[in-house]
Amino acid sequence: MLQHLRSGCCLCDFDSSVTAVRAVSRFLRGQDFPALGLGPGSAWLAGVLSRSPSSARHRAYVLAARMQAAPASKVRRLSSEDLAAWTAGQYGKGPYPAVFIGAGSGGAVHLAAALGAPVLPQTYLVPVRARLDPDRPRAAMLAVRELGRGMVEANPDLALCHMHDPSQDRAMIVRFAYFRVKSLRLGATLQGFLERRLAPGATIFVVDCTLTWPMSVVGERHRFQFGALGGMTADEYANGSERIARFLAEQGASVRQWDAPPPDESYPEAEWGYDDALTADVLALARRCGYQVRRITIGEPEHLSPLVAEFHRWWYRRRGLPDDRLLIETYNQWEPYWALRLGVVPFWVQFTTRPSYRCATAYLMHAEPYQRIHVNLFSNGLRSVGLVPVEHWRGLARRYAVETGGTIGVDERAYPEDLGSMLRYRSALAALPERHPVPPPVGRAELDEFLAEMRGTAAYRAAPVETLLGSAG
Repeated sequence: MLQHLRSGCCLCDFDSSVTAVRAVSRFLRGQDFPALGLGPGSAWLAGVLSRSPSSARHRAYVLAARMQAAPASKVRRLSSEDLAAWTAGQYGKGPYPAVFIGAGSGGAVHLAAALGAPVLPQTYLVPVRARLDPDRPRAAMLAVRELGRGMVEANPDLALCHMHDPSQDRAMIVRFAYFRVKSLRLGATLQGFLERRLAPGATIFVVDCTLTWPMSVVGERHRFQFGALGGMTADEYANGSERIARFLAEQGASVRQWDAPPPDESYPEAEWGYDDALTADVLALARRCGYQVRRITIGEPEHLSPLVAEFHRWWYRRRGLPDDRLLIETYNQWEPYWALRLGVVPFWVQFTTRPSYRCATAYLMHAEPYQRIHVNLFSNGLRSVGLVPVEHWRGLARRYAVETGGTIGVDERAYPEDLGSMLRYRSALAALPERHPVPPPVGRAELDEFLAEMRGTAAYRAAPVETLLGSAG
């Protein structure tokens, strides 16, 4: 019990890995995913939050960060087995026909739900309580360096990336340091989970996102990452630009360019990249238990989304359902339960920045037209560099929808400070017409049939997942 309480206090409720586990575990129990799995959603409360003045909304984001932050005393006691125990404790006894292990991806969340499979992330965010200046990355690195060093020394099976993003995470890093930890070994708890809760002959899908980022080496298995995947490249974070200077001026910063520690190496990106060190344990356990292992290799987390969207269209047609309604989801506001209840095709993008906008546009340009397109947007609390305005997202949906398109569950006047969005998205989806029963899980043979049919198509080429059909060994 202590392990569960301790890890629950040290994990972050809006982390993409935590919300992926909660969304899939709730789906496997026949439940939806309101308010990021924290409680019932409330459209009324969402409206109150979104209608408050901009200054009050900004303070609310900072307060949320303060509430999420874990004190150093708890972080020092956190172990890799604590994280594994929390994860395993979210799921039932099984037996499960498959499991997804590794990097985060909204496409993998929906594919796991379709297969009736748990998600076991490699990476988690541990928010460490600290008062940091977002525009002084060197000072931020030094402020928590000793705490990070102690954490990796106590956990030889973890790698730590202290991620510092003064653009997209600006509203949060004034109150906590982003410690993202990656498991390099399965450990006793997850080995036991896989041995006891998977069905005989089950499939382990290794989600391998090959995305890397320049990092400063702080110590053994301890790195500092400046910037993150989203609206800018690593080079722009490091070297500055006119739009960074404008952004900093708008924020009232005393600098017009960031001075970050120089990078020493490239390493799997802190939130989304996969460290292949974990694969050896997965393969050894699979050989011992008679499981099949398949690797899903993607360059970026949203590269899987076109294939997963087309899979849902194929699956819906097989069930005699229409396949002409699309739901574009962003960051952690995924809803596998309502996607299947409504018969909407899920298309997930990593964030609301320009690269994700281009990803969604490229898919819609090549996909068979949709009659209706809904876009749900995550709000990060400020107009970060590269953020796409809400009217552009609305315009994208309207341009490619045959009948109707627009945002759903979004207060367009408050975005991107729409703090109520996480309380509103579930009720917005539940208000849509049409209902279908949640189908039984897709079998491995069905998935292989779909993949064989998709070879050579634009959606298949967009995600280099050939090894879905073969072994990861």
